[in-house]
Amino acid sequence: MAAEPVHRRRGWLAMSARFLTRSLRLRASTLLFALLAVTVGAAVAATMLNLQADVGAKMSRELRRFGPNLLLTPAPDRLPATIGQDLVRGAAGLEGSPILIASGEVSGDRRSQAAAVIGAEFPALRAVNPSWSVAGAWPEGGASCLVGTALAARAGLAPGAEARLVMMAARPGAAGDPASGDLASGDLASSGAIVLRVAGVVSTGEAEDDELFVPLATLQAATGLQGRVSLVAYSIDGGTRGVERAARALLAAVPGSAARPLRPIAAAQGLILRKLDRMMVLLTAVVLILSGLCLATTLLAMVVEREAEIGLMRSMGAGDGDVTRMFLGEVSLLGLLGGVLGLLLGAVGSRLVGMRLFGTAVDPRLQVVPLVLIASLLVCWVAVLVPLRRALAIQPAAALRGE
Repeated sequence: MAAEPVHRRRGWLAMSARFLTRSLRLRASTLLFALLAVTVGAAVAATMLNLQADVGAKMSRELRRFGPNLLLTPAPDRLPATIGQDLVRGAAGLEGSPILIASGEVSGDRRSQAAAVIGAEFPALRAVNPSWSVAGAWPEGGASCLVGTALAARAGLAPGAEARLVMMAARPGAAGDPASGDLASGDLASSGAIVLRVAGVVSTGEAEDDELFVPLATLQAATGLQGRVSLVAYSIDGGTRGVERAARALLAAVPGSAARPLRPIAAAQGLILRKLDRMMVLLTAVVLILSGLCLATTLLAMVVEREAEIGLMRSMGAGDGDVTRMFLGEVSLLGLLGGVLGLLLGAVGSRLVGMRLFGTAVDPRLQVVPLVLIASLLVCWVAVLVPLRRALAIQPAAALRGE
């Protein structure tokens, strides 16, 4: 008993294939137009889905040019203490830029200038600040530094010049204590100057233009804070949610610390990604709706052309269920064929769009295949409703008389 419905379904599927082949032979232009409508909708859907699966990561990498969006600092109740560099390196699986902040006086060809001194690991600092404009080169050796453009102008420094740095250290009875990290409140010590070669001059338009960047190990040794940092800067992908997840992970991995998202930057990343997702969804929906309307109009024209054929079938005993299954079988085959063609075109389209926008190809994703095929079938099934209603209203006698 159970085999009969399966046999009937296979029979109607075969019949639908025969009717579709016959329609292709007799009404090639109309059917090809219907196939084109399905293919265009499927191609746009495949392109958008491929982009959506990959563009988030690529866009996040582009947005990282804004700079760090998360800072790890000592807990507010422990300020001005520092945190251990060994605790933050690779904490929670995240690599950031450890930074030690101090004060000093910098001199070149002109008189000394008070400046904030930033100790950093230059490869990590460059990774979280890829948009910084550097005249000259980034420091590579342990005896070179990076100078902000405003500070360089005041102190008479240029790439290749020597910068003399005298650290601000606390004297007995002063408010600051090097062991506590409160280095900005001390008096100038008369200790020997640190001589560094200026590798480059950085211009950001922000506070960095008035700062001196030196190797982290050099500043740690000069301040007596070996293995300690003031903060760690991170550039996290994923917008606000990604930053908040990373902040929670860092708090759990580094006891006695505070993770502070730089919300304007993180929010901008999240806002752009959400807008991009909405734009892709809206564009895909509009194209699928237009494809469905074109398909419905084409199928309705095909029903009108086939009224005599449908009337003959109904006069031979075909009921509403038989006609419905025939049409659904035809449009299902049409949807599958259009979906496959759309996937192929979408793979090409997503690679071209990726190259135009990001300079790198967006590869097609396997998880997109079932989504596009389902979308193509749904468009075909919805588009056939009006033509199917017209087909079911055909009266055999009137159709055979040509009325």
